[in-house]
Amino acid sequence: MISNSRHYEDAPEIYHPFLALVTTDQLAVALEDSREETLRLFYSLPAAVADHAYAPGKWTVKEVLRHIIDCERIYAYRALRLSRFDAAPIIGFDENAYAEAVRPVCAGMDVLLEEYRHVRAAGVCLFRNMNDAMLDFKGTVNGLAMTARVLGFLTAGHNLHHCNVIRDKYL
Repeated sequence: MISNSRHYEDAPEIYHPFLALVTTDQLAVALEDSREETLRLFYSLPAAVADHAYAPGKWTVKEVLRHIIDCERIYAYRALRLSRFDAAPIIGFDENAYAEAVRPVCAGMDVLLEEYRHVRAAGVCLFRNMNDAMLDFKGTVNGLAMTARVLGFLTAGHNLHHCNVIRDKYL
């Protein structure tokens, strides 16, 4: 049986604001709830807002969704490695460089939302097939101690953070 605590003590402090957005201690529920909120928000957006950035140099709504998808994949990869008791340090990534690299080929909202659904479904399957030992193995991610469990809740919280940014700054 998998315990469901968010394990704040295992999370680097920099991630606490993201984790605080998650309202359940059940990882599968957190991932499913944040998925539903994200889909509800993005499907409700008028088409004209997709290419809108709230200020010069900021990402468009489509680029925010692309960032969420990229982070989902990266967090899942990190969680996979930790859940397999891989003690080798995992390096970070430059989110702005990733956004810039994909800007010329950023797909339409429908394509991005389909991709998001598939990536999240794969992540949910990944986390559901981990036991407590796998979820709680501590490794090093971007120079910080981390567990797969924290990465699962971070996936949900990071997603919710960007939904809040869309609502607060883009609408």
